[in-house]
Amino acid sequence: MDRKEFLSILGYGAAACACGAAFGACTNPNAGGNIMAPANVDFTLDLTAAANASLRNVGGYVYNNVGVIVAHAQSGYVAASYACTHQGSTVVFDASTNSFFCPAHGSRFSPAGAVITGPAGSPLGSYKTTLTGNSLHVYS
Repeated sequence: MDRKEFLSILGYGAAACACGAAFGACTNPNAGGNIMAPANVDFTLDLTAAANASLRNVGGYVYNNVGVIVAHAQSGYVAASYACTHQGSTVVFDASTNSFFCPAHGSRFSPAGAVITGPAGSPLGSYKTTLTGNSLHVYS
């Protein structure tokens, strides 16, 4: 094997490795919706607390340490798992479209967690909410 042939083979090998790595990065083991939503959710938020102040206005949202996003949607308070079912990125609540949105890859979910646009193929876990005075109960 001469030098030119060796460098040609080496170049093809490097290109194959680079393509494999690039395409491998696009492979998502969670694309089928293997992201698990928190189970047995049961907590109460005090809407007068400074940490929950954003919930006083439509479009505001907060995260809970059990993996739940609580938002003040146009229809009232809604709660869902905050890990996008595509790859687990954290969703936000988009008041302009009244939906949960994953800024990582563009998935959009209804206030009830249903997929509006992908790449996510599975809905977010959703939770019930009950408002009593200034206390918002979020539960499974």
